[in-house]
Formats: sequence, structure tokens, C-alpha cells
Amino acid sequence: MSDPEARPKNAVAAHPITSAAIAILVAAAIFFILYSPIYSSATPKIGALPFFYFYLLVYMPATSIVLWIVVQLQKRLKPPGAPDDDGAAHSTGPAGSGSGVTR
Repeated sequence: MSDPEARPKNAVAAHPITSAAIAILVAAAIFFILYSPIYSSATPKIGALPFFYFYLLVYMPATSIVLWIVVQLQKRLKPPGAPDDDGAAHSTGPAGSGSGVTR
């Protein structure tokens, strides 16, 4: 018989709202740099510089914050005890030696 409360097989199915938020944030970061009518005009100017330079000065730090948020959300998708980014789960050697080497 099937278990009605069986866990989904992947992280996206287990956390659809978090996965959708990640997709929207990444898509917005890509959209706002590729949609050039936002910043590709001769005016407005701020001082002697066109708006494009100031747009990039604001866009780059904002994008880094958005991508940091995406990384934090992706960490929430991992099940407890899952391997880290390097592919190895944290463990200590024999008798808690702290070597981190598994055999």
C-alpha cells in the first residue's frame, strides 16, 4: 500500500514556495541587467555621467545581496545530514580524532 505522507523525492517538490522564490529572484537579477531600456538612454544624467554608471553602481551590490539570499534559501532545501558542497558529509575519524577522513 502507499503511504499518504510519503516524502517527495526531491527538494524542489518538498519546498515549492522556497524553490519558486529562488527562481523569481534569479530571474529578476538577470532581467534587470538584460532589459536595457531601463538604463540605456542619454538622459537622465547625474552630473556629467550618464545614468547607466549609477545604475550599475546600485545594481551590482543589490545583485550580490539577492544572490546571497538565494544561497541561504538553497541551504534550507537540503535535508538534514545531506552532504555539503564538497560532496562529503561532516564526520570525525575514529574515536573523535577530528580528522574528517572517512574510510
